[in-house]
Amino acid sequence: MKRILSACALAALLLHLPGPAAAFQKEAGAAKECAECHKLTKEEAGKVLGKVVDNVVGVVKGPFPGVWEVDVARDGKTYPIYLDYSLKYLFNGQFIRLGDMANLTGERYADLNRVDVASIPLKDAIRVGSPSAKKTVIVLSDPTCPYCVKLHGEIRKAAAKDADVAFLVMPYPRNRNDKATYRKCVAVVCSKSEKLLDDAYAGKELPPAACKTDAVNETMRLADRLKIQGTPTMILPDGRMVSGYMETEALLALLN
Repeated sequence: MKRILSACALAALLLHLPGPAAAFQKEAGAAKECAECHKLTKEEAGKVLGKVVDNVVGVVKGPFPGVWEVDVARDGKTYPIYLDYSLKYLFNGQFIRLGDMANLTGERYADLNRVDVASIPLKDAIRVGSPSAKKTVIVLSDPTCPYCVKLHGEIRKAAAKDADVAFLVMPYPRNRNDKATYRKCVAVVCSKSEKLLDDAYAGKELPPAACKTDAVNETMRLADRLKIQGTPTMILPDGRMVSGYMETEALLALLN
């Protein structure tokens, strides 16, 4: 008959802890959670990781037994990295939960780096969806970026499928030297037209801008302030930022 290992013991084997005694309770009584036998403060983590990171901002239990999540700050962002309970092994990568393929590291990163939605100027954004929608998603994207074009099709589907969801699109050129795309974004913003927005993402020629505006420059400055490194990037109602293309169902699941 095969022996079944506890979660703590399995974590000890996988993470190369020095020996079983470090992961099992010695005293009699009810079984304890792994974290009850292991403690790690922010200061202790800072000493362990002193050669690797500059600023530890927090320590919490990791996504599975035997692992600490250590949140570290770098370049204005906060990133989760992982230490095993022996404090001998560092893991810097993404944990994926196979049951639903959820990226636990990505979700934690988004949670740690929420932005203040109220601080984002939206007067020049183009709305896709009902004016009375209860949930609004801010979308910073480039109408000439292939994944932005694909995402634009998905946000249209999402708004049509759920009347409580709308998107505020703020177009800007991901390449600051791309004057043609810059002019296209200005034309869309000046028009305040959802049709012209769709035409831009469909690759159609647009009429010249009908106004003078600094709105596109403001969006580029916003992207710099939020340290957005790629398009498309969505800002959810709770301040989480999500980068890249996703299909309608996955997008609506984020909001529900």
